[in-house]
Amino acid sequence: MRSPLSSAWILLAVVIGLALGWFVPWPSTVLESFTWFALGAMVFAVVLGLPLLSLGKAIAKPRVLVALFAVNLLVVPAVAFILSRVLWQHPALQVGLLLVLLAPGVALSLTTVKQAGGDVESVLGAKPILLVGQLVVVPLFAVGLSGGVLGFDDLPDTFGAILGLIVLPAALAVIVQLVGLRRPSWAGARRTLARYTVVFIAVAVASSLWLRVPAQVEELFELLRLVPLFFSFLVLLAPLGLLAGILASLTPSEKRAIMIVGAGRGGVIMLPIVMALDPEVWGVVPLVVVMHLVIEILGMMVYRTIVPEIVPLENR
Repeated sequence: MRSPLSSAWILLAVVIGLALGWFVPWPSTVLESFTWFALGAMVFAVVLGLPLLSLGKAIAKPRVLVALFAVNLLVVPAVAFILSRVLWQHPALQVGLLLVLLAPGVALSLTTVKQAGGDVESVLGAKPILLVGQLVVVPLFAVGLSGGVLGFDDLPDTFGAILGLIVLPAALAVIVQLVGLRRPSWAGARRTLARYTVVFIAVAVASSLWLRVPAQVEELFELLRLVPLFFSFLVLLAPLGLLAGILASLTPSEKRAIMIVGAGRGGVIMLPIVMALDPEVWGVVPLVVVMHLVIEILGMMVYRTIVPEIVPLENR
């Protein structure tokens, strides 16, 4: 994910996945097995690119950490709850919106931070903390804020996915990074793999859509209800993220980082989790996550342009 063009591969994957699911449905255990493998490989590639060994960098900048957690634990849940009320007649869409908006971003927003002149290092070290929080806090928040639509009895379906597709890949990524400290060849392989992370995401998204779209064809147009809500989230998080940065007395580059990372969500990591939910009840939720992924990619392109204008650097 080194350039704006790279995100276009994910958008292309969405189109391909929708087309395959609509015109070439393939209810096959082969496709299902491949999808789970692709999701696991995607998570491994994404997590491998995170600085899992640099927690000290995050602790060294406590004001940034406080602002980041204030946005993700206070601001975002409040905004997500308000937006979710619009969908009270559509429980699955409501739950999908909550799950994807409550999940802190761990992947796509970092490139935008760098392109917008934000302080990448100030938020990079906090990513492992956000990843752990995503697995623990997000389901609890989603159950509480959904008003009983999503229950604790729905969560056991996700435990296997969390363990096999997130915890295990994260553990392998830690091992690779530890070995990379002693063996430069491993560190080089890690950097090479990171350059192809977008490919792993694209393949996982396309296969997930191919698997789930055939059973959700009648719900596809209902997803359009989410477009204004997801764009509203991006619009609201810009000033709210800036306010958090101001209250925390951050530097301009740190404020830029908080604004962008606060608006970026963790749909990439949430996708395996929502795919594990009961498809008979929550089959449309993965499509909600992918819909948000599309809106976020477009939104990050806008953020890349407007954030530097909103928060000029001190030497300008």
